[in-house]
Amino acid sequence: MSDAFRRDLAARFGSALHFFESIGSTQREALAAATGGAPEGSLFVAEQQTAGRGRHGHIWISPPGAGIYASLLLRPRRPVNKLLWLTLAAGLAVAGAVQQVCGVEAEIRWPNDLLLEGKKFCGLLIESDRGAAALGFGINTSPAALPPELSEIATFLPCDRSELCIAVVDSLLQRYAAWNAGDDEAIREEFERRSGYARGLAVTVDAAWSGVTEGLDGDGFLRVRTPDGSIRTVVSGNVRPASATAN
Repeated sequence: MSDAFRRDLAARFGSALHFFESIGSTQREALAAATGGAPEGSLFVAEQQTAGRGRHGHIWISPPGAGIYASLLLRPRRPVNKLLWLTLAAGLAVAGAVQQVCGVEAEIRWPNDLLLEGKKFCGLLIESDRGAAALGFGINTSPAALPPELSEIATFLPCDRSELCIAVVDSLLQRYAAWNAGDDEAIREEFERRSGYARGLAVTVDAAWSGVTEGLDGDGFLRVRTPDGSIRTVVSGNVRPASATAN
């Protein structure tokens, strides 16, 4: 199966593809390659990650052949403080590719997760270093990706890995070009329209406080109206539906 996956990606991406049977982290590999002068658009894909990375230092479990584990090397023209908009655009990109290839409408959870029936199957991560950025995505495509302890919060999307990976990368590159052009308002409008988490959802934040989402602010952060009527801005945190944490 890995041979077919590698072959399909090589046919589409040619010399831009760097494929590994097993690696610590595609993110780490992409950023290391950037310091060596690797060109923008280089794609790093692994059949297995032994130290896959997620947001806030979390580990992304990446067993062999059970998902898509990849990172795109980018060289953004915009400042680092605009990368959140790229994260939001990337979520829209992956959701569009999933709809196109798998016929499934995924939920987008601010800022960087995709869900099916409330369970996470895809995570996105952007890390930057010295003018380069690695845009990583992990998509569970097999139940083998899910250890028992995550069965309540994670799931998988059964889909052809080659088709989905190609569609995701193509969509990400299109969204990246639009983001580089500075169209943050269009990203905000589409994200608020597409994500059920953006407006009108009762949520808890970091299991510590609660409120109702009120859209995104001018930097892409999530606005939440608290019970006393004040607006709090979520810069970084775990946002969950209040119903999911009530018990």
